[in-house]
Amino acid sequence: MNAADLPHLVIGACMNVHRTLGPGLTQDAYEECVAIELRDLEFDFKRHVPLEFKYHGRTVQTATRLDFVVGESLLLLVRSQEEISQLQQQELEAKVRLGRFTAGLIVNFNVGTLRKGIHQITVKRRVEGEKRV
Repeated sequence: MNAADLPHLVIGACMNVHRTLGPGLTQDAYEECVAIELRDLEFDFKRHVPLEFKYHGRTVQTATRLDFVVGESLLLLVRSQEEISQLQQQELEAKVRLGRFTAGLIVNFNVGTLRKGIHQITVKRRVEGEKRV
């Protein structure tokens, strides 16, 4: 599987969950169902992974837990709330950058149409030796 296809495939799994359950449940219920979908699709993933990153050459371990890390390159955060705030979008971007993921998704299941509840970012990393203009 191509890493660029991973966000699209995970969104499809989330759509299956939303199509079956609809809005109105708790975050943990959606997390469990997303895990079932990802297992059924035979994705390699981990749940509740601690956020760990380097700062001035030292490893920083935080109490922050990441909902899903899929294929070691995609961060998936599952939410069930009225809307995703700008602050939560910034937190996603920071976690993707610090965790050195290539993409990140926040999926808010508490919406009538799931597409309205998805916030996605993709990181374009510079190639070693590439110069800034």
